[in-house]
Amino acid sequence: MTLMFESAAVDSLPRIDRMMPLRLDSAFFGMGCFFESEPRFGIAKGVWRTALGYSGGRYENPSYEDPGDHAEVVMVEYDPLVLSYGQLLDMFLNRCGCRKNAPSQCISRIFVKSESEKRLAQAAIERYELRFGDNNYVKIAMRKAFYRAEQWCQKHFLRMIPSLMSELMRIYSDENRLIQSTLATRLNAILGQRSLRLFSESFLPEDFELYDLSDNATGILKNAMELPIGEISRN
Repeated sequence: MTLMFESAAVDSLPRIDRMMPLRLDSAFFGMGCFFESEPRFGIAKGVWRTALGYSGGRYENPSYEDPGDHAEVVMVEYDPLVLSYGQLLDMFLNRCGCRKNAPSQCISRIFVKSESEKRLAQAAIERYELRFGDNNYVKIAMRKAFYRAEQWCQKHFLRMIPSLMSELMRIYSDENRLIQSTLATRLNAILGQRSLRLFSESFLPEDFELYDLSDNATGILKNAMELPIGEISRN
């Protein structure tokens, strides 16, 4: 799945969006509250887009208020030449905070598309349990339909800074394009990591200048992060 922009609009996109590979693979993870899960993947090198949704159940037309038997899921679109599926599994297991008696929509799940992915997921869980002696209560299931969550759910932490959202709306002109952009994925991840007090353990996967933000937006972001951009470590 790759978002397509009209050719006339491509040159006006931030450089980070223009760098997106032509081929992306996708992975689907349920790891509790999807608002908090999305930033954990969106900051990773090799991840280009994230989206929230519902999957795993039989209930038709799930919603945030009524998910039925679906899990809250993060769709991660990544470059398999930079980031392997196995590495994504390790990220998931290290951050899922799995609970035995969680509500059905918050049970930790790995949705696989093939027997090969299923074997990789099983092996990753076994390695994790052997290393940490911890039963993660993770379910593995074959992929079913993915229902994209409501627009207001997408990029939760970015939406908390209306000034940044306004600048991005001027760039993309359409909110669907905005929330599917790499720039929105990165900014939401930065703000989410900061809010969840995880950012000190993370890094920006590329030079911040590739985001092509205005001085005003950069200042807003720096204030929201309470850190000078230059002090953030980069890989």
